[in-house]
Amino acid sequence: MRDERGVYSWQEWPEEYRRYNSGAVQRFKNENEKEFFFYQYLQWLIEGQLMELACLCKEKGMSIGIYNDLAIGSIAGGSDGWAYQDIFGTADVGAPPDDFSPNGQNWGFPPLIPEMLKDAGYKLFIKTIRNNMKYSGALRIDHALGLFRLFWIPTGMAVSDGAYLTYPSEDLLRIIALESVRNKSIVIAEDLGTIGENVRDSLKRFHMLSYRLFYFERNYPDPSFTAPGNYPVTALCSVTTHDLPTLYGYWAGQDIKVRKEIGGYPDDEMWRKQLSERERDKGLILSALKSCNILSDDFTLAPEAVLQMIPELCIAIYQYLAKTPCKLTLISLDDIIGTLNQQNMPGTVDTYPNWIQKTPMFLEDIVKDIRFVKLS
Repeated sequence: MRDERGVYSWQEWPEEYRRYNSGAVQRFKNENEKEFFFYQYLQWLIEGQLMELACLCKEKGMSIGIYNDLAIGSIAGGSDGWAYQDIFGTADVGAPPDDFSPNGQNWGFPPLIPEMLKDAGYKLFIKTIRNNMKYSGALRIDHALGLFRLFWIPTGMAVSDGAYLTYPSEDLLRIIALESVRNKSIVIAEDLGTIGENVRDSLKRFHMLSYRLFYFERNYPDPSFTAPGNYPVTALCSVTTHDLPTLYGYWAGQDIKVRKEIGGYPDDEMWRKQLSERERDKGLILSALKSCNILSDDFTLAPEAVLQMIPELCIAIYQYLAKTPCKLTLISLDDIIGTLNQQNMPGTVDTYPNWIQKTPMFLEDIVKDIRFVKLS
């Protein structure tokens, strides 16, 4: 379709091809058998490479091996939407406005209809979890809150017009737990955002690791940072995610600067508030590190004297996390090599280069870099 008609999504195809099990699709397949086999061959090669990689990890003594990341959804014009279109809703998934994203977020992909998903025996969900766990020792489930509720934005309407719909969380959690046992894969549930304690209690009941970020672990309502000893045991801890600033970007306020440039703030008051809070938080970070005797005695506590992130400070923050009782600590490659810009800016589509930024160093150079050696 792409080569002959110049269209990509199945919604743009001629009507007779819009159902994957239609006679027209079967005839098209028969007429283009060699090309179908070619793409099946590519999938077979990828499958073999994943299997070889998993085996290599085991040979090298890596107890977990491949760590996969499962997105919260898939694009409407993709193969999932085509093959299972009866269980996808005519809306977009997103998040309501908050301090993290003042204008709210529209993620640009459709939600699964809870009732239809259940009526279909959770077939798509089961296949998705099973395939993602097949060769991985750990699976991170993005936006685990989506197992309990999802924010639906009706097509063509504003984020502010959206609403939450509940999902059959108990069924979904049981499926994940079953596949986890079958595939011997750890589950990390990304439980960030505004969530109720019942969510974390449910995830803990199924022995799924919580996802705790240094940026967000505070002694609320006091903004000071949580001491390492107060982190939960059943958790993975890290500094940041692909949706948040790197350490180097955080210290420079790069995320705030970019969001301001692309019109991501409803008013200047919100922008100034976040700038002020960032300066405060930099001082609180230095105080937290000093309290654990991680920074040297001569290291200043004045954030204005530390104009940019430096390797010594970056490593100190990860040493802070290493003192927690969490079962896993995740180190960001972007922090190792000093990347300034984050990979994804939530709430944006074409105003920020999401997911297309190249790593500025070759892998061979990264593993020799003194920053990589010290952190590893």
